Amino acid sequence: MAKLAFIQSLAYEYLGTMYLSSSIQKNGHLAEAFIEDGSRIEKLARELAGYNPDIIGFYCATGMHRWVLNTAGFFKKRLPDIKIILGGPHPTFFPEIIREWPVDIICRGEGESALQELLDRIERNEDYADIENLWVKKNGNIFKNDVRPLVEDLDSIPFPDRQLYIRRYPFLNKSQKVFVTGRGCPFSCAFCFNAPLKDLYKEKGRYVRLRSAENLIKEIKEAQHSYRLRVVYLQDDTFALDKNWALGFLGRYRQDIGLPFICLLRADLIDEELIFALKQAGCKNVFFGVETGSVRLRKFLLKKEITDEQIYRSARLLKKYRIKFRTYNMFGLPDETLDDAFRTVELNIKIKTDYPWSSLLQPFPGTELGDYAREQDLLEGDKLCFETSFFKKSSIKLKNKAEIENLHKIFFFAVKFPLLFPLLKLIIRKKIVLPYNLLFLSGYLFSFKESEGLTWIETIKIGISNLRNFFLDSAA
Repeated sequence: MAKLAFIQSLAYEYLGTMYLSSSIQKNGHLAEAFIEDGSRIEKLARELAGYNPDIIGFYCATGMHRWVLNTAGFFKKRLPDIKIILGGPHPTFFPEIIREWPVDIICRGEGESALQELLDRIERNEDYADIENLWVKKNGNIFKNDVRPLVEDLDSIPFPDRQLYIRRYPFLNKSQKVFVTGRGCPFSCAFCFNAPLKDLYKEKGRYVRLRSAENLIKEIKEAQHSYRLRVVYLQDDTFALDKNWALGFLGRYRQDIGLPFICLLRADLIDEELIFALKQAGCKNVFFGVETGSVRLRKFLLKKEITDEQIYRSARLLKKYRIKFRTYNMFGLPDETLDDAFRTVELNIKIKTDYPWSSLLQPFPGTELGDYAREQDLLEGDKLCFETSFFKKSSIKLKNKAEIENLHKIFFFAVKFPLLFPLLKLIIRKKIVLPYNLLFLSGYLFSFKESEGLTWIETIKIGISNLRNFFLDSAA
């Protein structure tokens, strides 16, 4: 039996981490999750020493990679015999991070089978330098292995380990639980990792895969039986990629589960038949991306082929069937003007967004948009020096950067109280000091609570636990 410790900075249940935990437990190994919130790292080091893991794992995204390397180095000094493995988007697209001192192994792409095989070999004290999906640093050499074929049958993957986090952090036992219907996205938006990930897995199997409705219903039933489940969150990037599959699942869900649920859609895939089926099955909230009110930026920069009319039609249908919706919006886009940013607010006002949500673009390297920003010399600082949060400040050189950042912070209030918008436009231009961080936090937490079906107690606990990561270091 081998032991794995997952370490992360966010007080959040990562579904991917829970899938990894259940996969390795299938072979008799153990996993525990530890949250490093910035105030208890020495205590956490003692807890880790008591757990005595064979390997420490970090989920690593670009921007987060600096915290990961610092934290991994801290534990490597105190527990030098323990191996450090990084997984997630940053090591997947920037595998050279393995050259950093504290890192022993990286995992690229889907990790269940690779991690399972790694722990099996560690338990048997066997060499693991040739495991597919892994790059391994050993005696000064780096062994670079190709990714294995994608898992074709998603029903074969064990259900996620939902006890992983709440064993140590019971406040994360929310009444809303997250599920996915499949893996992979067929679209290639310029700001997203999907296009380079599809390239990585070229000729490695079908990229977009769906679970069977029966398998997903079974998982939800188990969670319904084991937890105080009130709201189901179908967290796929886009629910209903296969409309026939979605309609069949919704019929089963209505009959067998009957709980309120949330899902994410694309405006160009929404029609009345789908929205009617969602309403009949108990859908309470839908999330979809507007991204920007500028058609020019949305279509030609972000490569998201969605029109204003498709957004308006989607909003009208959701209003007709009384399904509330949250819109995703971005500020700080390359070449964005202040008028472009105002159009984003105006579009959300026009469609009467129930839960306005915005972030500041992080043009991640390796994406088409990140490459464009670098080629055009639009990045502030080093090409990989991103904020740990996309709520803090923009990485893009912009003419009206301060005004756009401030507009992002008060976006919720500008949309929900449109009579204030003309005044807010003047305030951000005149640089009148407002408590921007406090306003942002208030709007964010309200949208988070209401759109995700959480109680105020759950929301406040999660907000307090993540203040360092999201808000405290934000630029005013």
